[in-house]
Amino acid sequence: MAAETTPGKQSAMEERQVGRRVLREQIKDHLIQLILSGQLKPGDRIVETKLAQELGVSQTPVREALRDLELLGFVVSAPFRGTQVREFSREELVEIYPIRAAIEGVAARAAATRLTNEHVLALEEQIDRMREAVEAGDCDNIVKADIAFHRIVVEASGNQLVQQFWTSLSLATSTFLTISIAQRPLADLPSRHERVLEALRSGDPDYAEQVMRLHVEEPGRWVYETVQQELAAQATDGTAEADGAEETQPEEVAAGQRASSNGEETSAALEGEQRSR
Repeated sequence: MAAETTPGKQSAMEERQVGRRVLREQIKDHLIQLILSGQLKPGDRIVETKLAQELGVSQTPVREALRDLELLGFVVSAPFRGTQVREFSREELVEIYPIRAAIEGVAARAAATRLTNEHVLALEEQIDRMREAVEAGDCDNIVKADIAFHRIVVEASGNQLVQQFWTSLSLATSTFLTISIAQRPLADLPSRHERVLEALRSGDPDYAEQVMRLHVEEPGRWVYETVQQELAAQATDGTAEADGAEETQPEEVAAGQRASSNGEETSAALEGEQRSR
């Protein structure tokens, strides 16, 4: 006979489940911040037992949070290697960026008709932070201000699904920005974001989407060009090594031929001596 659950027991059980779910979300958000801030770097291991001890919680919500982060693309797990912060190749980043451009284009389209004064002030604040960081040559804070600017736009869209997709790409975005910023002049970054803000303030959804897509796709082309240059350099290095090997080969063959000829002469001389005896 199935055991009956009293209302009191059921309520207590539900409270524990809610509490664990909240704790799991808090741990997940905490880890996302550590990853995006660079405190946990690509390739770093996350040890479940150690993290649980540091946070003063059981391993269950930590394990669940790590599982969520794996689904979001922040970490990867493998047998005998545990959980690590995900590393992106530049080829992967190039593939991801058209997706990000589409997602943020949709967000900007919706945000253009929902933008409030609070949103505008928040976006202006991030542009000011970006400008200060550019003047100081502070790449870390440039990346943080850039990501914060785009997060505000995505949140202003009011589209929960878009927010989920955008969050799943935020680690790739952070990695990408770190690479692209290192390869381009910093001075034009604030003005590039000012153009996006102007498009959003226009209230024109089509215009806002177009400007945002171009804004995201442009650095995507930068990294694509860098990847192509690196591949071309690798191909050139490989060709040079092959040419070097071919240049040494004739000399090696000639040396072998000389050794063979000397061997044949020595053998003939020995045979002559034997006959003369």
